Amino acid sequence: MTNSNVNHVSTWISNARNAEYGFFKATLYALEQFQNKNNKPLYAMIAICGGKDFKGYKIENGYKLSQFNTPLKRILDVALSDVKIRFKDGKASVKVGENGGVNADIVQGLRTLAASNVGVKSQAFENAFPRIEKEKPQLTNEKAIDKLHTYMQKIADELGVPFTQVQAMASAKALLKAA
Repeated sequence: MTNSNVNHVSTWISNARNAEYGFFKATLYALEQFQNKNNKPLYAMIAICGGKDFKGYKIENGYKLSQFNTPLKRILDVALSDVKIRFKDGKASVKVGENGGVNADIVQGLRTLAASNVGVKSQAFENAFPRIEKEKPQLTNEKAIDKLHTYMQKIADELGVPFTQVQAMASAKALLKAA
């Protein structure tokens, strides 16, 4: 367990200039605190990485930490099982299922990353938390035509021209450039 007298999340957020190297310590601390029923550090990380403010945590002026949103999601996807975290109207809530909680093996892996002082762009992070590829459903012809028509309607509205004129522009052949 990390030194619980030090709030690594608060330290990480306030030292945005060196955030790359404190991210794993902060995430480890937040997960350990979450295990001990202290949800505030994890809520703060989720909010601040998502580009929102969180009461009691101040980012260094001129910096943002939203670049850590995707790495944090990758970690939480495997570190938390049967846990739903929601933010609504500035308030955070958590619902832990009957067998839900923090995965001890993932916490141990995170502890190793935190101790090795690597960043989120390292190969060690890629190996420990590989990208999860989500399958996209096959786009049918009807859906593709609907998307195209929606886009063409948006262009027509922006240009202030009729939809038929945008259709004509889309289907017109390009003129050859004069030499």
